[in-house]
Amino acid sequence: MPDAVEISVNTFMNNIQRIEDELKDDLGRLAYKMKDMTDAELLNTTKRLNFLQELVDKGYGDEINNLMDDYDKVLAQAVKEASNRGITLMGTERIEALQQLKDLDTQKLLGRANAYGNDLKKLLFRNIYSNTSITTIVAELGETSLATHQLNVAVNTGLRQFSDFSRYSVFKGEDVRWTYVGTQDSRTRPACISTHFNEPANGYTEAKVQGSRTPFGTRGGFNCRHSWMVA
Repeated sequence: MPDAVEISVNTFMNNIQRIEDELKDDLGRLAYKMKDMTDAELLNTTKRLNFLQELVDKGYGDEINNLMDDYDKVLAQAVKEASNRGITLMGTERIEALQQLKDLDTQKLLGRANAYGNDLKKLLFRNIYSNTSITTIVAELGETSLATHQLNVAVNTGLRQFSDFSRYSVFKGEDVRWTYVGTQDSRTRPACISTHFNEPANGYTEAKVQGSRTPFGTRGGFNCRHSWMVA
């Protein structure tokens, strides 16, 4: 059964695929118009194209905002868990640090969309200027994707890292123990297997986690499916 992070990531990716498909439909029609342009018109049109803005207008910005709302939810859950354990204060610096993590992930997602938009612009201009057939242009557009496995991995990693750092931030310095949870199967990294099976009966101390091969946030590395939870 998918957890909250998987649900958030799947929702985000499905919506990005829909936005990408809508943009490609528009680009197919645009390609037909650009084929009839003079060189001067083609140059001027290409300069004005802003596919990042097109993506944002079609909902990419809203989807990032929705994803950041899910970031806030995992932080709120960590704060609630701390409150239930009698921990109610979290310093301003910790809150600002978590906000910085959110901002960096937002910039990263916008950067991916911008790079994708630039690839589309280059593809259109190069092929139309060289008089490539519309069939070939449409085929190449289909091979240029934003909703890739790499984007899925990046979104999953970012949200899980933030979830881990949220719990670490609210419980930092407190007398709690930590347990390493997540899937154990053929794809599990050796470091994660070691952390899981060598876990003390009463859990890891904060210092032990930070000194392990799977510290807070980083865990087993990119696309790790494990999390540090308060025991």
